[in-house]
Amino acid sequence: MSIDSIALVLGSAAVGLAPLICFFSQIIYPKSQLLIVAISAAFFFLLSSVGSGLFWYIFNDLIGVSWKWFAIAPAVLCQFLVRVGFVKLYHQVEQAVEQSIAASEAEREENAGSDDNASTTSDVATAKLKLELNDAASGLAAGVGFGGMHAILFFGSLLASETATTGVLYQPSCPYVPSLAVSALNCCCFFFLDIFWMLFTFFGVRRRVIFPRGGGNLNDMNPRHRQFGSYFGNTRMGGNMALITVLASHFVAAGFTTLNQYNHGCTFSLPLLFSTVLSVLWLFRAGISKIYKPLPHSSQRLSLPASFSYASHASRVGENENGMDYVEQMRSTG
Repeated sequence: MSIDSIALVLGSAAVGLAPLICFFSQIIYPKSQLLIVAISAAFFFLLSSVGSGLFWYIFNDLIGVSWKWFAIAPAVLCQFLVRVGFVKLYHQVEQAVEQSIAASEAEREENAGSDDNASTTSDVATAKLKLELNDAASGLAAGVGFGGMHAILFFGSLLASETATTGVLYQPSCPYVPSLAVSALNCCCFFFLDIFWMLFTFFGVRRRVIFPRGGGNLNDMNPRHRQFGSYFGNTRMGGNMALITVLASHFVAAGFTTLNQYNHGCTFSLPLLFSTVLSVLWLFRAGISKIYKPLPHSSQRLSLPASFSYASHASRVGENENGMDYVEQMRSTG
């Protein structure tokens, strides 16, 4: 390989894989709990790839339909369903961990009088475990695992093939930029999108677990009263909006990549893909960033009467002595 080819490979690898390496080495790897979450999410991405590949085999090889959307649509749907399934499984594991923590704390309190040093050590370990097992940290770890495996399969194969050849690959969709550089930019965009999509999925599934159908925090029911950072609302509908955002933005981002089948298509696909990343980032900041972490005891589903109407009880917000709204009062007494 020439010096130019080596520089191209190293530069493209830095663009495509450096975000993964930085997130993994600085945030995920030092914490064993987050490492387990990331590895599990990477495995779930492989499951989604198997599912989408099966659909493509049926449509393309058996039926003979080669339209690209028959590959894109099943892949997007499989990834969406696998993300939701992963988060649901995470919630089950989280509940088991919380029960284990409660049991260990009860045992510690029984032995607190006999060994103060052991009690202090247990407090520190429990605090660290609780700090790492929250939706923000676990969602980021899952996004890095999911997006990291996506990046390795999406870009790693092309990077490996380029290192074994003496030439530089160009394609009609981007005749003046090497395909390795274009793929690196696409890989970087989808890595960050995978992180945001996983964070949105954690938010959406959590709210669907917390709130019954049509339910939510009364303070968030009126969109005009929501502030920047909480516009989706801390409600079941807000969770549904987050999941719809994941599905819709994924279809949009995948659709923009189809422009690469045309001559000079990257002139349009790359700017549009970058704009999608910025749009999803803005939706995250404007919609859920200030209400991302759930309320205390949010693993327990609210128990409300079937005849309860949020609209009819909106005026009751803040009426009770301790300042809690009706939903929070029921949560504390339930």
